[in-house]
Amino acid sequence: MKKLKWSRKKIVGLIAAVLVVAVIVVSAVNAGGTEGRYQETTVATRDIVSYLEFSGNIEAVDVSNVYAGVAAQIMEVNVEEGDQVEAGDVIAVLDSSEVEYNIAVQEATLNLAELTDSYNIKDSQTSLDNLNEQLEGGLNSTLNTAQETLLTAQQNYQDAVETYNQAKEELDNGTTQAVVSARQSVASAQASYDSAEDQHENHMITDEALATYAVTLSNAQESLRLAQETAEQDVQDYYDAMVEAEEALANAESDYAAAELSMEQNVETTEDTLERTQALASQETTKLQIEHLKDSLEDYTITAPISGYITDLTLREGEYTTNATAVAEVTNFDTMQVEIRISEYDVSNVNEGDAVQIHVDSLNKNYEGTISRISKTATVENEVSYLDAVVEFEADDDIMDGLSAEVRLIQTQELGVPALPSEAISYKEDNTAYVYIRDENGNLTEQTVSLGETDGTWVQITEGLEAGDTVFYQYTPSYLMNTTAPAATMTAAQ
Repeated sequence: MKKLKWSRKKIVGLIAAVLVVAVIVVSAVNAGGTEGRYQETTVATRDIVSYLEFSGNIEAVDVSNVYAGVAAQIMEVNVEEGDQVEAGDVIAVLDSSEVEYNIAVQEATLNLAELTDSYNIKDSQTSLDNLNEQLEGGLNSTLNTAQETLLTAQQNYQDAVETYNQAKEELDNGTTQAVVSARQSVASAQASYDSAEDQHENHMITDEALATYAVTLSNAQESLRLAQETAEQDVQDYYDAMVEAEEALANAESDYAAAELSMEQNVETTEDTLERTQALASQETTKLQIEHLKDSLEDYTITAPISGYITDLTLREGEYTTNATAVAEVTNFDTMQVEIRISEYDVSNVNEGDAVQIHVDSLNKNYEGTISRISKTATVENEVSYLDAVVEFEADDDIMDGLSAEVRLIQTQELGVPALPSEAISYKEDNTAYVYIRDENGNLTEQTVSLGETDGTWVQITEGLEAGDTVFYQYTPSYLMNTTAPAATMTAAQ
């Protein structure tokens, strides 16, 4: 851009001209007297509304491309561009004869395999049922023999324990019959010997006779010793027999447990065989293939994914589609959107979900909408950052794609409140607001007021005045706006 160069003479001339205009204006104002310097206005009842305004173009929110899921010949096309469709309506039909043939073949194969599998499962189930019946009815010879051996071993062990305990108790208590009899014989022989010894001392019997009694006593004592040894040996023998019976019982229990385990393993093996037969009989793979083929049939019928209008169509009967290629476009015009840009200076006052008003100037109509999305990433232009946002609204039949629109986000709204033009308000150094009114004597006097919302032109009066009150304010002509103090700042009347 070229810079203008001003000469000193031009600058001095411009200043002089401005001073002349100022003198003329001040003279004109003063010529009217003190009263002529004030304008009169009335507190009015108004709606004070302030808003942020954005612009953009209207476009449809819901635009869906329709794709061909398979490459096949087009048999039917049921719509034309511009037609209205509902979600699920058939747009076109493709040739699916090859897929239908494959489904029929797979289903026949499945039926044969399921029949064969059913016989195999039935045979395995019969084997398992027969084995369970043998076990429940006690018809298994191996298990029965082991059980009989176990019962005999249990009885033998019980008898051996009782015999040993009785012999041990008699031995410990000295009540073994042979020992008792031998002990009695020793006592009798001892008594005879003692009597014979007394007689020998009295020379009533000879030495030979006494010796005979001694031999008899010695024999009796030896018999007692032998009887005791025999009783102890018997107890030991009974103990050994009990140990052998216990070992035999353990072996019988082990054999029975092994027989039971063998039968359980036999049952388990038969169950595993049945389960394996059932598992191998599964035709899940074939079923999945058939299901996949049937699902793929849907690809041969092209339907509208949403309700709306056909806004693009490339399908022609007899031609072939290409897999994953867009063949049509369906647009729903019920909900429309406007993409707007929010300056970084306004973004703190805008939130997702805020209600907005959309004004379409070409239709001279307003619509209610909502800010549905605000970008998290800013765009910088001319050193100012902007955030892209989307406004959505419910459209009517008049709305068309591409129309320009103004979006207004209301910041403040006070309806039917007392208000004055902003130029009628003056401020003191402490920022207290006031206006001029006439007192009882008709003189101008200051009236302090409290202010509310403003739309930039009008200011809400919350205290100090009521609707209909008359106020006065200093008037500054527009041609002096750049050479005098702001009109909103008014000094007291002199």
